[in-house]
Amino acid sequence: MKYKLIIIFFNIFMLFSFLTLFFMPITIFEFGYVTEFWLNNWFLPLIFFAIILIINLFFIFNWPIINYTKTGNWDGVSTVLEKRIYEKRFITYSNIRLLVYSYFLLGKENKIKTLGKYIKEKKKSVYNKTFLMFCCANLISDSNDDLQDYFEEAVNNKDLKGMDWILINYAFVLISAKEYDKALEVLKKIEKVKHNPILELTSLYFMFIASHKEDQENINLIKENFIKKINAAKFEKRFDIEKGDIHILFLSKIINQAKKWAYGTSVT
Repeated sequence: MKYKLIIIFFNIFMLFSFLTLFFMPITIFEFGYVTEFWLNNWFLPLIFFAIILIINLFFIFNWPIINYTKTGNWDGVSTVLEKRIYEKRFITYSNIRLLVYSYFLLGKENKIKTLGKYIKEKKKSVYNKTFLMFCCANLISDSNDDLQDYFEEAVNNKDLKGMDWILINYAFVLISAKEYDKALEVLKKIEKVKHNPILELTSLYFMFIASHKEDQENINLIKENFIKKINAAKFEKRFDIEKGDIHILFLSKIINQAKKWAYGTSVT
């Protein structure tokens, strides 16, 4: 009911705004001038009502998803999105993101992997943008050897978006296999850490784990400089913004460990 009221009030507001805009010139200019103005700008009302129509169509099209989401019915959400993607071939970033999120909440990792293979086959450009969304399913279910092959192929694919986080995932796999030297080589390839404190600290934490004791002192010095620049509250705020992304949510336990290592506190 709340969403219906929002739509109703939106339409009333837009209509009222249009009428105000339409009749306001009458209070300023003569009626003849107003008539001439609207005859010369007849397309403006069409544009105005086209915008209202598009917004209403958007709500109507997504109404089942809105209803299922507000009640927490993720099975319902996934059913609607599966029909859109697999049957209607309506493959968009937002549809894929919400479907992966639904599968993640439902614990259906195999379906995430199946979706990833399908998107890669049907719409490679979208797959390149959404690759990170599918990593969590592979990290949960694949063997370490398979994961190393999976991420090695990924880091050699320059078309994939979010390469720094792909490298973080690859380093995590290598550290899990105790291949520390190789993990350090992978971490050295990360370039954009200065623009993202979550990525920077996670990378630094992995470097600390993978390094020899004599090198860990230098990393501790870098850590001290990091926490002077980014305090715990600032880090927490940035993490709250980014944990809406599935790959960040999946790594939240590791990010929690990294923050505890740096600040002595946990990410909430």
